[in-house]
Amino acid sequence: MKSAQHNLAKIHKQWFIQETDKKKILKEQPEIIQRVKNDFNKLEDLANERVSLAEEALKLVDRHLNKLKKDLEKHDRDHPDAMPLSQPTHSYTIPHEGSVVMDLDMYSDRGDEEEEEEEEEESEDEIEYKVNQKRMRRDETDNDERPYCFCQQVSYGDMVACDGQNCPYEWFHMECVGLKEPPKGSWYCPDCSARLMRHKRKQSANPLLSKRMKKRKDSHV
Repeated sequence: MKSAQHNLAKIHKQWFIQETDKKKILKEQPEIIQRVKNDFNKLEDLANERVSLAEEALKLVDRHLNKLKKDLEKHDRDHPDAMPLSQPTHSYTIPHEGSVVMDLDMYSDRGDEEEEEEEEEESEDEIEYKVNQKRMRRDETDNDERPYCFCQQVSYGDMVACDGQNCPYEWFHMECVGLKEPPKGSWYCPDCSARLMRHKRKQSANPLLSKRMKKRKDSHV
């Protein structure tokens, strides 16, 4: 029994080596080779079935995420003064059979540390920028003809949103801003990054100016 199993395993291994002369093996071990071929066909059928199930699951997930995205965007439009509910973080590209590519926008809550920092900044009403939470792949079926990006063309392919609240361009083609992958965390376009740096420098300069003014007053007294 063990010898037969050993021979079957050996034939399996030989059969799947491309350099092996399969015709010679067929002549020497016809019954065992037939079993190998049957096993291979079963494995191939199972693999095709798994691919089909995975594709159906991806379609269902994509459909639900698109519906959720539309519901969240509708809520944001109906309640412009409220905190945006749509908070996609990363975009994942999943290739599968037929060279079809589907992007899944993964929704998650921001960390407690980030929320505390934003609450502190917003309570002081000093920061001009806050995370816009709208990074995702533009739906190719969306009939949006508005110009975006520095190139002022319509949306297409993978795009990334600037987290600057008052960004005049809003969306950017990834190749136009030199990105090969979706950025992790907050991302600002070059214009908004420059404005944000100037704003932070101004904030850091205000306490120093106040201290100098106080020292001058104390010296006069």
